[in-house]
Amino acid sequence: MAYLDIPSKSASITLNTAGADDPDQLVGVAAGELFEWAWLIADLADWLDHADEHTRADFDRFFGGHATPEKTAWFAAHIAERIAALLDGDRGQP
Repeated sequence: MAYLDIPSKSASITLNTAGADDPDQLVGVAAGELFEWAWLIADLADWLDHADEHTRADFDRFFGGHATPEKTAWFAAHIAERIAALLDGDRGQP
């Protein structure tokens, strides 16, 4: 898999999969860690959904029109629901 040249260190760590031969391979993650991810993503989605105009302006400047705060908040909330459903035995289907 190719290395993505990303200026943000945290985004680079997140998006580069050096060592993963197959992007669809299964990996083990502790359920407690998944729960923390779901909580964090849901909290960020709610924060973004209720962001003030300064935060929205920063968001627009950072993403340059490629995404909207509303669409990103909806997508993040959906991700959080799917992660939480995995822990609920619903196989990730909200």
